[in-house]
Amino acid sequence: MAESRERILNRLRQARAVRPPHAAPDSEPEAAWLARQPPVGDLAERFRTEQESVAGEVRRVASWEALPDVVVPWLAERGVQSVLVGHEPRLERLCAALDADGRFALHRYDRTLEESRETVFGVDCGITTSRGGIAETGSVIIVPTPEEPRLLSLAPEVHLAVVERERLHPRLADFIAGGAYQTEVPTNLVLVSGASRTADIELTLAMGVHGPKLFLVALVD
Repeated sequence: MAESRERILNRLRQARAVRPPHAAPDSEPEAAWLARQPPVGDLAERFRTEQESVAGEVRRVASWEALPDVVVPWLAERGVQSVLVGHEPRLERLCAALDADGRFALHRYDRTLEESRETVFGVDCGITTSRGGIAETGSVIIVPTPEEPRLLSLAPEVHLAVVERERLHPRLADFIAGGAYQTEVPTNLVLVSGASRTADIELTLAMGVHGPKLFLVALVD
């Protein structure tokens, strides 16, 4: 047994000794790589096209003040009857409109998960803001905060994210290069491209297994 082990080890040592060393290639400067990428075009239009290509829905909104005029009828169209929101100040006007409309049960995510589990996993739609989007892939950048916990965008069957047009980036590399999040690295950063989906070994597609079945994006100009 010892001789067999030694023979195997000797072969490994010999193979390692004759293997030519491979120096790590010089990395291309980030700015040079970005400069030679094909143009993305109009960021808002490219973002919408890419998001809709993976079954997401995008609607343009003129301003934060106009958000209720677009979102309230949109959620009604999609059959939403209950909504869960956090405590993001920019959504307060929308929350007031949803509450006053009469067709929606409005819930606040203001307790621990243990205290609000039934609500979090029982509502139709969670609404959050975002850190922006990636035009090249139609992805929305979600960074959970104490005001908007992670399950707001994960547990309900419908997730509506509000994205500001001025926070669209051509590519993921542009977002990283901008360093918008690097001064305070988040514990969780997610890029959402369309609704949650997965497929088994037979390639049977299932929607909403690991997250929302429907992804809506309100793009605020």
